[in-house]
Amino acid sequence: IARRLHPTSHVLIPRYFDILAANRSVHMLQPLLLTFVTLVATIKSAAVTGANQGGVLAPSVGLESSSGKSRGGSVDSYTSLFPWNGLISAVATSIWHRIIGQDGIARSSTTMALAPAEMLSSDSNWEVRFDWGLYRSKQLETVEGSVSSWVSDTAGSQAGVPKAMLDAEELMAAADLAPQTQQKDKTATRALRIYSHAKWLAERNMARAAEWRYREAYRLARVSRRTVLAAHSLSRLGYFLMHWHRHDDAREVLRESERLSKKSNPLAPYLLGILERRSAGADSERLLAAEERILSSGEQPAEELEVQRQQLSQEIRYWRLAQHSPRHCTKTFNVAHVAICLCSHSFSRLWQLFSFAES
Repeated sequence: IARRLHPTSHVLIPRYFDILAANRSVHMLQPLLLTFVTLVATIKSAAVTGANQGGVLAPSVGLESSSGKSRGGSVDSYTSLFPWNGLISAVATSIWHRIIGQDGIARSSTTMALAPAEMLSSDSNWEVRFDWGLYRSKQLETVEGSVSSWVSDTAGSQAGVPKAMLDAEELMAAADLAPQTQQKDKTATRALRIYSHAKWLAERNMARAAEWRYREAYRLARVSRRTVLAAHSLSRLGYFLMHWHRHDDAREVLRESERLSKKSNPLAPYLLGILERRSAGADSERLLAAEERILSSGEQPAEELEVQRQQLSQEIRYWRLAQHSPRHCTKTFNVAHVAICLCSHSFSRLWQLFSFAES
């Protein structure tokens, strides 16, 4: 029928079906290619995780050295992991960079900071370099998911960090070259951005890199005479040190944080109270002092911490009332507390009776 309708249809129709088959093959290959690219990026990002876990420095295998970075683009370190590291790895890298951007960061749909008006170059002055560092630092706040491009922070924490973060910090270091009239404010801004970097890393359990940046934010805040920021840097570091089970280090930094600021720093005395309460043992004076820290601490900066503080304060008040009379034992919905309270009063009463009988 087709040949009767058109004399060349016996040629056109097979070509049409060939094109359809080719298009289907392309569509089938797209998921496979994306899966391959994702696998490559996952292997790369996993190489630096061990350099941060638990605050212990691990060998930074497969990391690009910060001294070996190129302004025109970097050679991804994972290409050496595959025997076909030539064309396929180059194609995968190109596609991955198209998906996430040249700096290796997947962006969210939120509004990003505006780029500085003047372009960055090797001849840029300190102000242009600082502005670009600030811009790149703020871009990290828009990250969704993981970051693919990591490097070794050889000059600082000796741990793996995102390449974009390290680039931003190196650019913001130009604040040291600012005039005396501007240096204080620029250093304070730099301290705040490094504080944000520390928080970003700590929330992802990159302990070594996060700790170094919290301490660096504290140092820069002291230099720029931002006492509250310095205290907050140490109190947040203390919180994560407790999370990483480094209680002695946490106690040290929290005491310094509390010394710097008490009014606008409710986290430090609260966490110190928790540490002292745990280690008080049978020392009743130390226990009471720790509980007073908790009761007198103000509202906490995070909702979960504030809920925990209120629950702990109620528990402390309950036991203080319950120790005077068994009538207060039932003033809680915690069955375990009721049982412990009644048993304690019963044994205490029996001990008094036995002592009286022996005398």
